Amino acid sequence: MTEAIDVHTHIFAPGWPDFAARFGGDRWPRLEGDPATGCKLYLGAAFNRNLTPHAFDPARRIEDMDRTGVAVQLLSPAPPTFCYWAPPDAAAEWHRLQNDVIAEIVARHPRRFLGAGGLPLQAPDLAVKELERVATTLRFPAVEVAGNVDGRDLDDASLRPVWTAAAALGVAVLVHPQAPILGDARFRADNLTQVAGFPLETALCMTRVIFGGVLERWPAIRWCFAHGGGAFPYILPRLDKGWHVADAARAAIPEPPSHYVRRVWIDSLTHSSRVLRFALETFGSERIVLGSDYPFKLGVDDPVAELAPLDLDAATRRRLTTDNAREFLGLHRV
Repeated sequence: MTEAIDVHTHIFAPGWPDFAARFGGDRWPRLEGDPATGCKLYLGAAFNRNLTPHAFDPARRIEDMDRTGVAVQLLSPAPPTFCYWAPPDAAAEWHRLQNDVIAEIVARHPRRFLGAGGLPLQAPDLAVKELERVATTLRFPAVEVAGNVDGRDLDDASLRPVWTAAAALGVAVLVHPQAPILGDARFRADNLTQVAGFPLETALCMTRVIFGGVLERWPAIRWCFAHGGGAFPYILPRLDKGWHVADAARAAIPEPPSHYVRRVWIDSLTHSSRVLRFALETFGSERIVLGSDYPFKLGVDDPVAELAPLDLDAATRRRLTTDNAREFLGLHRV
C-alpha cells in the first residue's frame, strides 16, 4: 500500500434530528431510506441526490481505500449540508453534530481517517467557537468552507475573526464550492451547477481571496481549493495582465496574482491528465494534493491511478500523493 492521503472526501451522518420542527426553515437536509442499503438526500422537500452506503459506512470506505492504495482520507461534510442560510444557533448545533460524527469515525479508525470540520460561517462569532473546538478538542487538522457564505465572499470583513483564529490555531482551510454560486439561476436551468458552475465559482473565490488581501493579511493559513482550482489556472494570465495595467489592482495587492499561487494548494481532481499537467506547470509540484470527491459520481474511483498518465518521477509522485498533503494539513509538525 502507498502512503497516499486523499484530502477531498465527504461523509454523511446516518441521520439528523428534525431541525425544521425545532428551528423552522424549509431547506434542512434529511434522509429517506436506509443508509445501510442506500437512501435519498433531500434538502427540505427538494431531492438532492442518491447516496450509497459508502457515504456513511467507514468499513466500506476502507475496503475501497485498500483497493486503490489510499492510506488516509480526510473526511469533510458534504457541501449540501453547510446550511449557511440557517439561523445562527441552529447552524452552530448542526455543525457540532456533524463534526462529532466525523470525530467518532476518526477515533475508531485513527490510522485511516482525519477530520475537516464544518463551521457556521453565517455567524462568525459562533464559527470561531466551533473552530476552536474542532482544533483543540476534536483535534482536526482542517476545516472545510464554501467559496462564499450565502453570497458573501471569503474576503468579506465579517469573516476576519474566523481567519484570524484559523491562523492562530494552525488549522488548514479546504475550500469547496457550493450554492449560491456565480450566476446561480443560469446554471440550474440545465442542471449545470456542479459541472460548469462549480469550476467558475472556485475561480471567482480564489480571485477574491487574492485581490481581497486574505492571503496577504493571514499568510500563515494553509488554503486548498477543490477540483484543481476550478477555472482559476486558465484565467491567471489575464489576472496578471490586469494587475499590471490597472492601478486599482496594484493598490489592492503588492504582488501580481501569480505570486500567490505558491501560497495555496489545489487538489488533483481535474478529470484530465492534460489539465492536471497544466496545473502542475501553473502551481508547481509542491502545491497539488490528491483528491477524489469520494463517494460522489462526479469524483474519481482511484485518485492514485489518475496520476499514471503523467509519468511522474518517484519524488514528484510522492509529493502529489503524500508529502504535499502532510504539508497542507500540518502533519509534518507532528
